[in-house]
Amino acid sequence: MVIEKGIVMAHRLIVLCISILVIGCTGTREAARLNSLSVSSSPALKARVDALVADTLFPPCNVGIKIVSLSRNETLYALNEHMLFNPASNQKLFTTAAALSTLGVDASFPTVVSADTTRNLIVIAGFGDPLLSTADLDSLARLCAPALLPGRSWDLGVDVRYFDDLYWGADWEWDDEPEAYAMFITPLILNNNTVTVRVLPSAIPGMPPTVSIDPPTGYVSLENTAVTVADSAVADSGRVPLKISRLWRERLNTITVTGQIRTSSRERVEHLSVWRPELYAGTVFAEKLRAQGVQINTVRLDSASTTPAMTLQFAHAIDTVLTFLNKASDNLSAESVLKSIAATKRGQPGSAREGIMIVNTYLAANGIDTNRIAIADGSGLSRYNLTSPATVVALLTAMYRDSVNFPVFFHTLPVAGVDGTIDSRMKRTPAEGNLRAKTGTLSAVTALSGYVKSADGEMLAFSILMQNYPASSRSYRAVQDAIGALLAGLKRETL
Repeated sequence: MVIEKGIVMAHRLIVLCISILVIGCTGTREAARLNSLSVSSSPALKARVDALVADTLFPPCNVGIKIVSLSRNETLYALNEHMLFNPASNQKLFTTAAALSTLGVDASFPTVVSADTTRNLIVIAGFGDPLLSTADLDSLARLCAPALLPGRSWDLGVDVRYFDDLYWGADWEWDDEPEAYAMFITPLILNNNTVTVRVLPSAIPGMPPTVSIDPPTGYVSLENTAVTVADSAVADSGRVPLKISRLWRERLNTITVTGQIRTSSRERVEHLSVWRPELYAGTVFAEKLRAQGVQINTVRLDSASTTPAMTLQFAHAIDTVLTFLNKASDNLSAESVLKSIAATKRGQPGSAREGIMIVNTYLAANGIDTNRIAIADGSGLSRYNLTSPATVVALLTAMYRDSVNFPVFFHTLPVAGVDGTIDSRMKRTPAEGNLRAKTGTLSAVTALSGYVKSADGEMLAFSILMQNYPASSRSYRAVQDAIGALLAGLKRETL
């Protein structure tokens, strides 16, 4: 028995040594390969970036990097700069830049309420505002109610003619529904076209948990079959996990809560998309009007006459919308902005197809070859999007040279260690509070592109695109962060 254990331990040691040797050899080969592929005006910077990529990534993936000094118009480093990658949410950079160039920094996204007294019809019309909230509808209802003729009953019309009727983007994955990031695209948007579901365990085992839906509305219903269980009542292997979902296959707005939740569990919160979100917004608005004493009968798709008796408007400015779009990496905002570009420049209804044509026109006007990329949507959720680090840096460069739009564009980007999708990254490095960049994340895809000032005060633009890896993206994001910190601490004297 002792001999057998010794043989097993020796075998494991040999396997471990071989594994380490293989990894080491792989890293060495990868470093040699990178040395032959990457280019740089600085041998010192080339060696440092090559080492970060080669030594950290195992197993290897496809990597493309481009780093330029905008202050000196100089390429500092490039690796596979013309290779095509899926940019994930880096696609939002293209949408944001085109929106600022096309719509202007003074543009806004309104929601308009009007009253058609000839038909006793109140109409709420959406024009692509992705930030409209329940509180905003409440404010509109409070303003609207005193302006309506007393003693009348009204129908509520929902006007969504501003966009076409394609709810989803090209190649969006069917089973992403009802996740909040795969919401439906409409010009009348409420709460990101989602509802918030909160589940609290009961203090008594065997009882159902308490479930609340925000906003509380008759547009959605609830089926709660979940059960609260004592901490010691069932082992983890036998516990039925709590699941919060919607009957999305049935195209129903029925929220389902199933499974088990422990008495000691914290509140569970889920954001779920709703089906026919334009009617969801209309229903909530009707409920707000009723709370103000206005009699509302039906809610339906309809539009007002050309000469309404009363008109009210609520709007969010473009800089507010684009800041939320990029810092939160919000997909619905990006798709709404894309269709709004089309509706503004090509006429209603705005479509993603027309919006993409306008984005491509903007890119071509800035010297970017649109035959070498593919744009499928505004958010980057589609797997059909393709771009290269060189193209992303060309876009960043064009925006940097645009004195009118760059200040807004720059401030929409998340700040390392401070806010947005990189609020916890690159902390306690020279990049913290300095580097501004857009992230991109899909399964087996991670990206980081933006701007950073070097220790010498040079403005640098960079794009790091990575894809085709089998495991977590954590180690790949670590490489991005290391490169970002390296660039923030860069000094010319060390190049």
